[in-house]
Amino acid sequence: VSALNKLRERAEHQRQKLSSEFEYLNQFVENEQQAVISKLAKEERDIERKLNENKRAFSNHISKIKGLITEVAEKSMMSEVKLLTDIKSIFHRCESLKSPALFSFRLRKEGCSLPLQFSALKKIRQKFREEVTLDPETAHPNLLVSEDKKCVTFVQREELVHLNPVRFMAYPVVLGSEGFSSGRHYWEVRVEDKPEWTVGVCQDSISRKGKWPLSSLSRCWMIQLHNGVYVAQCTVPVTLWLMEKPTWIGIYLDYELGEISFYSVNDRSHIHSFMDTFSEALKPYFGIGYDSKPLTICEVADCEG
Repeated sequence: VSALNKLRERAEHQRQKLSSEFEYLNQFVENEQQAVISKLAKEERDIERKLNENKRAFSNHISKIKGLITEVAEKSMMSEVKLLTDIKSIFHRCESLKSPALFSFRLRKEGCSLPLQFSALKKIRQKFREEVTLDPETAHPNLLVSEDKKCVTFVQREELVHLNPVRFMAYPVVLGSEGFSSGRHYWEVRVEDKPEWTVGVCQDSISRKGKWPLSSLSRCWMIQLHNGVYVAQCTVPVTLWLMEKPTWIGIYLDYELGEISFYSVNDRSHIHSFMDTFSEALKPYFGIGYDSKPLTICEVADCEG
């Protein structure tokens, strides 16, 4: 009963949080729409005013030309001496008459500027994405790592691998080749429709042998799909309530700030963030699960999607 009450409380809390976020987003979009419409209306009025001014300028110019034409026609009826005397003045006035510049316009392209949580991912992808590859030396014997070290698949038959101290033996796990001990880094992983997966970062010193003690989890920061439930896993697991099933995960690490954030690239939404203090190099972590569907690290070029 206690567990059921806790579940109901968490679900209600999540509903209230979602309701609040949607209310904020709806209000934000409504305000943004009104602001854009107001800008467009002002720009329309300014353009209309300038077009009318340009129209009046051309009307005045045409009137002056017609006046000169009339004057020339009248002068042509005079004697040749009188015509030669007056035509020079008319010629100078014609020469000094300049046509007004034609006013051209183009409406500015207005767009909706989404709030921080929606725009943050775009900035992160532009500035901090980088190539991440798999380290075959750390891969569990049942994992097959592709030649380009971008894709890993669980296979029933163990691969012939060299046993070494850094290889995972208890679970189908492989680490990234890159270690991060400073700076900001971002990479993306396609989990597609895999029924089980884990992605995140860990300290390079975590145990590779036997069952992990709980203390090992304090050196890992990851999210996972297990038994149909999304969980943020560190010292204390936290159930995640996601509106849409993520198939494309973005991982962002800010070492100095002590932040690890996860995003669903599908809908550009934030999934979860950990805040901690790091004291040693961190490596990308990939738990594959026991199914035969591959897990793929995106190329930097694919991050444009």
